[in-house]
Amino acid sequence: MVLHLCALAGVCVGSGLGAIPAEESPGVDGLTVIRGAVNGAFFHKDGKVLAIYGDPRPDPAPVDTVLFTHHRRDVAWAGRALVDKGAKSVVPAKENDLFVGVDAFWANFQIARFHDYAQQSSKVLCVPMSVNQQVRGGETVTWQGEAIRVLDTPGYTRGAVTYLLSHAGKTVAFTGDLIYGDGKLTDLYSLQDAIPDTKADAYHAYAGRLGDLLESLRRIAAEKPDLLVPSRGPIITDPQASINKLVTRLQALYSNYLSIDALRWYFKDDHIRAKAQRVLGTPDVKWMPMAEKFPNDTPPWLVVMENSRLLLSDDGSGFLLDCGMNKVLDELKQRRAAGSLKGIDGVFITHYHDDHTDLIPALVKEFGSTVYAHRNLEDILENPSAYRMPCLTTVPINLSCRLAEGATWRWKEFKMTAYDFPGQTLYHNALLVEKDKGEKILFVGDSFTPCGIDDYCLQNRNLMHEGMGYLKCLDLIGKMPPGTWLVNQHVEPAFRFSPEQLRTLRETLVKRWSLLQDLSPWDDPNYLIDEGWARCYPYSMQKSACKTAHCFVRIMNHSPEVQTYVVNPHLPDGWKADAVTPAALRVPPRQEGSAEIQFTIPKDCKPGRYILSADIQWPAGDLREWVEAIVNVEEPGRN
Repeated sequence: MVLHLCALAGVCVGSGLGAIPAEESPGVDGLTVIRGAVNGAFFHKDGKVLAIYGDPRPDPAPVDTVLFTHHRRDVAWAGRALVDKGAKSVVPAKENDLFVGVDAFWANFQIARFHDYAQQSSKVLCVPMSVNQQVRGGETVTWQGEAIRVLDTPGYTRGAVTYLLSHAGKTVAFTGDLIYGDGKLTDLYSLQDAIPDTKADAYHAYAGRLGDLLESLRRIAAEKPDLLVPSRGPIITDPQASINKLVTRLQALYSNYLSIDALRWYFKDDHIRAKAQRVLGTPDVKWMPMAEKFPNDTPPWLVVMENSRLLLSDDGSGFLLDCGMNKVLDELKQRRAAGSLKGIDGVFITHYHDDHTDLIPALVKEFGSTVYAHRNLEDILENPSAYRMPCLTTVPINLSCRLAEGATWRWKEFKMTAYDFPGQTLYHNALLVEKDKGEKILFVGDSFTPCGIDDYCLQNRNLMHEGMGYLKCLDLIGKMPPGTWLVNQHVEPAFRFSPEQLRTLRETLVKRWSLLQDLSPWDDPNYLIDEGWARCYPYSMQKSACKTAHCFVRIMNHSPEVQTYVVNPHLPDGWKADAVTPAALRVPPRQEGSAEIQFTIPKDCKPGRYILSADIQWPAGDLREWVEAIVNVEEPGRN
């Protein structure tokens, strides 16, 4: 790969996913492409210029019209700059509201991001953009006598389109983010969505638009274009080969995923077969056999209560695992009133999800329970509004006891040991409970079912480095005392995997890492599956006008090498960026670093909601307006 380098605060930015803009000729009369953070494609005719995607250069020249393939702000910024200079805009009709109606999006999202099971990208424009024309598949955009056909090509976004320009004997397809280079994809998490055919909501549908993406690729291939010009990455000169390669890779990945999909337990075999048919073209799935189940489901001292579990001591005292539902609290009160439960001495939180945490404060108020969790959950429990994660509770939870890794204590006739257990979500714990002269149970929250792993929501940040994510969880299970059972609180029977099944789970994940690497334009495939590798903290904040404020951009360096990042903030009009510290953020491999953005809100700023965003630039990439934070401005002096 040829690198185009530029100096940027002492950092060289290369052409991995973005570079210093450089012109390329695709070999079509009148068409030029400027490769940069986003590709700018320009068609010249009769003294006028048509732009597709936009212009990645710092000071773009005016053009007549801009064609947008999809709404994402990390691409649309390059076209918006031209629209602001007077260019006409053409956008997909199905995504028009995400250009002109973003105020409504952010007003809703500020609330909807809590208890969020829709899992849609928030990489939406920060302020509205004017639109001159909306287009749908089957329509034609006429410009200077040229007929540019429109194809509906959902996948990377729900309503994306592709533009087909046939000129001088060649057909060029402008495909947005449907494909990157020779059979790769910029990320997988953007495909998370509901699958109506299988009645799976977005939270439970791993890369749910994958079937749409594959169909869109086939639709483009059927047009037999000579070139593909994506919104990012190199011009694709052998479209059929690159599309076929991407289809094959995605199907291999999905087959791997389905083989250990935990949803087989919840939704049964036909659900998995229907998903397989949709993506693989066959209902056949080579899945892992079910794990061994505990006789009579659970030991007598363990009481099933919805998705909570109650440990009952011989003296009638109780210890609870999670509390997120009113039914659980009501049953505990009833048991106490009936005299079968003395009280709830403690509650251990396995993970932050709302269905496991919403009623913790009410439980503490009612029973005076001690609240236990591993210290890696402390911040997301106490400051949920600071995060952008699925299924957040709106209720801050104060921990009574912040546990270190492997912390052990006794409760009645039970020995308790707490672990960091980043399974279903990055912010997840496990609790080993060993009853004196009795059973041993590892409470794994929502991380495993008897048929596999609960990694169906990509936004949960299921990392795939050794010593992280499910690989860490499997290692821990392998170290448990002989005979230990597992309890997922959505699964009634306790269960356990055989050594062979544990090997199968690990080998499947190791193979998945390799399959993701084949798909990835990055130097590590975790960038494909970890939407939160770069994020703003706090995600939402309350500030007053005429005040200095700050937020942090936290970056997880998945790369195997040290990386140096530059963070460039974009603030609302009139706001002042005071400093970004450090100017160049050096982050060791597999670790997280943080850059602080300091800014001042002007004294005449009207109260309301504002969105700030920031670019992330480093040698292998240049991602514009990649992260965002919500700033709610109050009356002066209130904060």
